[in-house]
Amino acid sequence: MKPALVCLLAILASVGCATPQQHGNPALLDFINDGETSRTNVILSLGQPSATFEDEHILTYRIGGSREKGYFVRDAPGTWYETSFSLVLVFDADGTLQSHSMVKVR
Repeated sequence: MKPALVCLLAILASVGCATPQQHGNPALLDFINDGETSRTNVILSLGQPSATFEDEHILTYRIGGSREKGYFVRDAPGTWYETSFSLVLVFDADGTLQSHSMVKVR
């Protein structure tokens, strides 16, 4: 096999295994307001939650990043890699956000 072809195959193989760099958005969570934000709006903005509890009255999201670099939703199922926080959202029976918190994870 030609050296150039071997080099190209090695590069392609290493690129396929690389973890993509997550880009954060400092304003990602700015729309969340207790007493105002709906469950539907949260799901439309952040996607499907990583977990739900109490018949979807509680949603959780794995959040990566920081306030300085921006936040992103960790949507890879079953992993906590690059997760900095668990966003916990509690909704009333009508689907309006009652409280939320960002819990730092290790």
